[in-house]
Amino acid sequence: MVYLEGMNSSAAYPIFLGEESKVGVAPQIAVISAPLAKTLSWGGGTEFGPRAILDASPALEVFDDELLQETVQAGIITRPPLALADCDLAEACQRVRAAVAQELAAGLFPVLLGGEHTVSGPAVAALRDQYPDLHVVQVDAHLDLRASYDGTPLSHACVMRRVVELGVPFSQVGIRSFSGEEWQLVRERGWRPFTMARIHQEADWLEQLLAEIRGPVYLTIDVDGLDPAIMPATGTPEPDGLSWRQVTALTRALAAGQHGLVGMDVVELAPRPGFEHAAFTAAKLIYRTLGYMAKARRLSITKE
Repeated sequence: MVYLEGMNSSAAYPIFLGEESKVGVAPQIAVISAPLAKTLSWGGGTEFGPRAILDASPALEVFDDELLQETVQAGIITRPPLALADCDLAEACQRVRAAVAQELAAGLFPVLLGGEHTVSGPAVAALRDQYPDLHVVQVDAHLDLRASYDGTPLSHACVMRRVVELGVPFSQVGIRSFSGEEWQLVRERGWRPFTMARIHQEADWLEQLLAEIRGPVYLTIDVDGLDPAIMPATGTPEPDGLSWRQVTALTRALAAGQHGLVGMDVVELAPRPGFEHAAFTAAKLIYRTLGYMAKARRLSITKE
């Protein structure tokens, strides 16, 4: 695996939950940092997102206030960050895919931290190899269905188009910004994304979403899917996004659903001075979702 030289899960790079992650059990969850930032639309800084999340995570209480459990007892290992700055986009995607595949082969639940949304495409490819009936659920302000953007089909704005080409079914939640060409494609294919307008109008949107899912779920969360009131630190903070209660209701339902979660990512955090709470929010969302997953899978989370 290609990691940054000299990096390991030690003081050289922060680890998820810090010292409290060292619970002395074999890990069942692996956190992978993919600090990719090669295609940008407006605000930059996504390469610093993974580290910001890891830096903020030790401030979390490991005893979950909703679930009343210490999810950390399931065993969480933080991998060194992937070396992605020294290669082109295609090679970066190969490195991400290999890293996720390695965790799956070891029986670990992968948590990928981006970086730009491009990293989700190779992660989905790795998951599909193990789960042919995979279903992707995308939380995002944008459709990300462009065939190409700024001269590359591997732009963050194209990631779900690449998922389409993999033949993986998907559902999109929190959408409120897209191009005319993307909307035409949606109409031609008969897709029905859960736009914020639809979520506001249809009280049973979550039940409708669950009814679409026919296989295990890979959850990709672009943080701009959340309302900028709670997530201001991202490249394109679109107004009127998902609230904390809405996004956690979603992740709870997916984890507890018939097919469950088999992997997740959180991408597009771009740290901004004065908005340090955004990284904490992202870290808590990850930990809360892992708690739902651990409870649904009945992972051992009892202190020895």
